[in-house]
Amino acid sequence: MRGGYNALFSNADSFAPAGTFGVTGSNTRNLGSGLVIDAPTYGTLPALALSNMAAIGVNHGISSHDPARMADWSNGTKSYALMLANALGGTAAIKCAVVGGNFPDGPRPAENGVSMQSITDMTTTINALGGGTTDPTIPDRAKAAAALGAARTMSAAQLSGNESSLASVKDAYDSSIAVLQSNNTLAFNPATVAAAYGLPTNTRAVNSFTAQMMAAELMVLAGTNVVCAVNNGWDTHGDRTGSVVRQRMTDVILPGLRTFTQRMMSQGTRNITVAVFGDFSRSLPGSDHARCLGATVWGTKVRLGVSGKVAANVGMPTANPAGQAYSAAGFWSYLAATSKAPTNPFGANPHSALVLP
Repeated sequence: MRGGYNALFSNADSFAPAGTFGVTGSNTRNLGSGLVIDAPTYGTLPALALSNMAAIGVNHGISSHDPARMADWSNGTKSYALMLANALGGTAAIKCAVVGGNFPDGPRPAENGVSMQSITDMTTTINALGGGTTDPTIPDRAKAAAALGAARTMSAAQLSGNESSLASVKDAYDSSIAVLQSNNTLAFNPATVAAAYGLPTNTRAVNSFTAQMMAAELMVLAGTNVVCAVNNGWDTHGDRTGSVVRQRMTDVILPGLRTFTQRMMSQGTRNITVAVFGDFSRSLPGSDHARCLGATVWGTKVRLGVSGKVAANVGMPTANPAGQAYSAAGFWSYLAATSKAPTNPFGANPHSALVLP
């Protein structure tokens, strides 16, 4: 959530005593294990999410948008999303996808050949993955892969001589060829899936958050390890009652996110982790810039609870009782742990108590 993420959603009990951000005893929901959420919004999520939800703290100490987003998404030189996508391994042609036109902030060099691919039109992706209807204007997959391979070979000198400026071109060649060479075909009926998300059955453009969630489902079914969905409009200065963020969550985010969660988690065949976060929490009294973040995570291997609680003054400890820092890297270490990554490139996980076996 680009702009910020109000901690009322995942640490509602911190604000109830003083009634800040419009939190009262009647609009919270106690899930147990110390986790109290905003009832009108997150309280409407599927039961599978509510029983496997955690509030995870990130104390990055930054109250400026650009540096905070940089810290949330990267270590300054590498992309955390790409590091996780690489660590999870697998054979998917696209291991890290961005649904919609907004990329995460920070550097994103390919990680061991894993690059970040943008999905802005599902038609192209569905066809490239072997799904959808037969289109006579689309070349045979093997022939298309061979043609791209030949083009890449002819461009080898330029690609090697301009590694930085042509990095995205190299990544595009490699990903496109891998997709077309994949033997896995995709069973995905876009009209049926669009209807499930309450979208017109001809929806293919990824131009709303609900469409982003539909595209996220497409990529999960295609075997993608990490899917990023960035939503603008969360720089909510002056939202003292929390009414603006609650309304935006209700109108923009939850319709698609609720459907995605239900459809993906109810199958019981995949280990799904959903993480919601923004630049930082909103400070008091004016919903400005705090120096920490209270993220919300739910998923198959998430244990109910709180680790790194945002307090009534919108501050939080710097580390857990064992001295492990509540850093952004620690947050991604937690995501690697819930995702059951074979290796964890992020260091110590300060939230290990909230990971199910």
